[in-house]
Amino acid sequence: MPRAQEPQNSKLIQRLREISRGAPAPIGFGRVAEVTTPAMLVVAILPRNDVSIAEAAVEAGADAVTLRICGAGTDLLKETGDLNAEETAIQETVQAVGQRAIVGLIVGSNGAIAPDDVGKISTLGVDFVMSYPHLTPAGFLEVADVGRLAILDHQGGSVARGINDLSIQGALVRLDRPSDSPAEMTVLDVATYRAAADTVHRPIIAFPSWKPTPGDTEVLKNAGLEGIALVGPQPDATAEDIGNLIRPFHDIVKRLGKPVGRRVALTEPAVILPRITAAAAEEVAEEPDEDE
Repeated sequence: MPRAQEPQNSKLIQRLREISRGAPAPIGFGRVAEVTTPAMLVVAILPRNDVSIAEAAVEAGADAVTLRICGAGTDLLKETGDLNAEETAIQETVQAVGQRAIVGLIVGSNGAIAPDDVGKISTLGVDFVMSYPHLTPAGFLEVADVGRLAILDHQGGSVARGINDLSIQGALVRLDRPSDSPAEMTVLDVATYRAAADTVHRPIIAFPSWKPTPGDTEVLKNAGLEGIALVGPQPDATAEDIGNLIRPFHDIVKRLGKPVGRRVALTEPAVILPRITAAAAEEVAEEPDEDE
C-alpha cells in the first residue's frame, strides 16, 4: 500500500515532533529566545462531546481536546454514537475552541467506523484522529489533512515494528497492568513506557491505566514520552470538574521547562521520584542552622 502524504497542517503532530527532538541548545552569547515548546503536551479526552466542557478544558490549560465517536461508556466516559450521530457536536466544538487549542477525534472500541465514513473524517475540521488498529479500515492510512495516531495496548515486538513502517505519525499508548497493581503509577509502568519509547519510533502520548497525578508528568517526560492524556473524570463531569482535573497538570508542565528530547531521555536513567516534587519537599524541610 502506498504511503499517504504527510499531514503538514496537523498542529498536534508538529508539536509532538518538536518535543521529541528537544529544545535546541543556544549558540554563542546572544539572547536566547523564549521557550514556546512545552516539556509535554496535556491532552484532554473529554467525557462527552460537549462544547462547554471543551471550553473548560482549554481555559484550564489543555493543549489539545479530544472528542469521541463509537465510544464505550465507562466510569470515566459517556457512551458516544457513530460519526453521523456526533458530527454536529464535533463541528460545533471545532468552531468554538479550534482557534485556541488543538481539537481531535478518537474512534473508540464500541463498534467500528464504517469504511465509507473514513474519508469523511478530514471534512470535520479536526486536527488529528486516534484509532484502534484492529478496528480501523486500512483506508485510514490514506486519509490526508489530519494527523493519524494509533491507540496501542503496548505489547512491543512485531506490532510496534509494524506501526513504524506505516503512515502513522504518533501513538496513544495504554499499558496492560497486572490485576493486583495499585491505583498509583508503579515502577513497572515506568519501565514499560520506557520500553515503548525505545520501540515505537513515533511520538507517544501516555494513556494512563492508573490514576494519574501531576507529579507523574515529570517521570513520563524522563521516560521519553511526549504527552499525557487525561481522561474523564466522570461521564457527567461539569466544567468545574474538568478544570480541576486539567489545571494541576498544566501548571506542573509549565514548571518542567524545555523538552529534553527522546534521544536524550533514553540515554539517561529514568527518574522515579519527580525532581520538582522532591525539590519542593526539600525547601519545606530545610531549617536554618542553630549556630548561625
